[in-house]
Amino acid sequence: MQILSRISLFESGACPKPVHINRQDTLSTNRKIWAPPGWPWELELLALVFVITALVVPYLLARGEAPTPEAITLIQRGELARQQMDTATLQDQLGFFWAVAIIGVYVVHIALASMSIDLISTSFTHLISPLVFSMITYYRLWAVQTSADVSAKVVSGEPREIALWILAVTIVTILVARIRVGRHMLNFKEVDWDIVTPTKFEFLRYLELIPTVTSLIYPPRLYRASPDGIMIEGWLYVMPIPYRIVASIEPVNRTRLTTSAHQFATTTRDLIRLQLTDRQIPVYISPRDRDAFVHYCKERIAERRIKKDTRTGETAL
Repeated sequence: MQILSRISLFESGACPKPVHINRQDTLSTNRKIWAPPGWPWELELLALVFVITALVVPYLLARGEAPTPEAITLIQRGELARQQMDTATLQDQLGFFWAVAIIGVYVVHIALASMSIDLISTSFTHLISPLVFSMITYYRLWAVQTSADVSAKVVSGEPREIALWILAVTIVTILVARIRVGRHMLNFKEVDWDIVTPTKFEFLRYLELIPTVTSLIYPPRLYRASPDGIMIEGWLYVMPIPYRIVASIEPVNRTRLTTSAHQFATTTRDLIRLQLTDRQIPVYISPRDRDAFVHYCKERIAERRIKKDTRTGETAL
């Protein structure tokens, strides 16, 4: 009778049925969330817009119809047409040279970006490239207007306009980088961050880190820790580090100034050293709550290793 009553309860929905959790799906989801951020296409498209503009718009301006004075003789008109033809030939030669140069710079941009740390959502190359290509675009527009008799004036070449151009491109680049950070952090919206701590900032000691370059171009803002990994968050980038690629995590009282380490820190003392399994170069971070951060991460890493050993033993049996 008791068995029949329990069956009727399940059928009526009064008693909840057991939920089956697929461990493989959970592991797959975690791996996808904590995977490297990939190529920053938002900033790549921004740089590509300036590359195409630098290639196409000056050519169209140079090919535009130049203003012709009305009160001139036929001989003067013929001389003017010859000069315009010579100018067009020179512009074609310069345009070819600039096209090769701009494409070469873009190839270098791709190469440098490919050599950046793949764990970072936005490489420094992608942060600086839009400004570089925008300045090339500005110069090309100004040079075409100056060397050719062009009726349409796009830029003036005045210092004030150049400053506004640089400011506008910088603001747009920052906004696009922040959008990318926000889009990537949406992947972690369901992650429970057990520790969120700001970076420990010491101005004089941060200046000591400038020769290492990394701290200068990737200044950290705060650090997060969850049961699955660590997140380094800057103003214009994020860097997820899952525990599965962390070989060791140790507190360090003081670090030596060396370029053979990734310094995502704002001081040279009371640091944490992360050694990753697939990389020889260690990562240094400087959370304000260092001891609690290290203790929490070590416990999570130990738990993962115990679970991994248990699963390995079960598989062997």
